[in-house]
Amino acid sequence: MAETPVMRVPAMAKWMMRLQAFLLRRNWMGAMGDHVLVLTVTGRKTGRTYSTPVGYLREGPNFIALNPEGKSNWYRNIQANPAVRLNVRGQEMAARAVLITDAAEIDTLFQRYHREITPDVFPRLFGVAHDAPEAELLRARDSRRYVRFVVA
Repeated sequence: MAETPVMRVPAMAKWMMRLQAFLLRRNWMGAMGDHVLVLTVTGRKTGRTYSTPVGYLREGPNFIALNPEGKSNWYRNIQANPAVRLNVRGQEMAARAVLITDAAEIDTLFQRYHREITPDVFPRLFGVAHDAPEAELLRARDSRRYVRFVVA
């Protein structure tokens, strides 16, 4: 089975993500820290560590993140090595990435995103308006890959 193409990130966007990660690690991003964590993964090919800001929903001691169609490198890296480090509001923690594949659980998580994420942010996460027709919302739900980071 062929791999899904990886999303290529322009150099300026990479620089901005590094800056955002730097600020998030120090808890200098204000309210953004309530929705974005820094995820550190081990590269599946290089063995090097890579850090990137990732949006999240809190689930007790754990965190839920999503990825568009599994195209990001961080998503591919956690499939090869699910041991990760999270930095949430300046606090570092070890976690294990678990891919969520159960349809009922995905639907429940999507409904949480729909309820809890503001209408102006929702389109950035799912590519459709918060008030889009049901069929578009379902396509958006199914176009994402859901991951639970279980804190050690």
